[in-house]
Amino acid sequence: MKDKKTSPYHHGNLKEELLQTALEMIDKEGLDAITLRELTQRLGTSRTAVYRHFASKEALILGVIEKGYEHLNLLFTPIFEDRTYSVAERFERMGREYLNFAIEHPNLYRLLFGEMYRKEREEICDYKDETQATGLYALIGLLTEAQEEGIIAEVNPLIQAAMVWASIHGLASLLIDGHLMMSDNMEAIYEYSIGVLLKGLQ
Repeated sequence: MKDKKTSPYHHGNLKEELLQTALEMIDKEGLDAITLRELTQRLGTSRTAVYRHFASKEALILGVIEKGYEHLNLLFTPIFEDRTYSVAERFERMGREYLNFAIEHPNLYRLLFGEMYRKEREEICDYKDETQATGLYALIGLLTEAQEEGIIAEVNPLIQAAMVWASIHGLASLLIDGHLMMSDNMEAIYEYSIGVLLKGLQ
């Protein structure tokens, strides 16, 4: 019988494979689909090997949350920092990407921003750390740029960023939870919501 220690997953990439597989399962099947038994079967490994990287299922899920935030940072940071687009265009692109992400990945979105694991998220994702929350600080940079151009009011950009996120997050939550049945009018929603945001920031 072949020794499982020869599996490629035992040469440094099992942890990443576990996180990626768990993320995909949550995204497509929901959080309840995650069991260590299912994960080990899909990856052809053992529970013992899993426990070398994660002490529990909850620890694995927290790792998925951290990975999800890293993905969002990589998604939004380049949009905010791309000065080939105007401030207004970057706001519009941000709104589209955020709403698209929520609509296309509702299960993952709820995990990243829902009530469940809220306290745990605060412990693993420090929004005061610019290296962990690059997307947030890139948004703050964009707001500062908008202030310098006289597009929006000169208010604490952190407060403005909180208002922007709350507005877009609220719209996204209404859409994915079926409270706002306007999927046929997404283009109009994109354009109007960003316009309202910018006017509010003025």
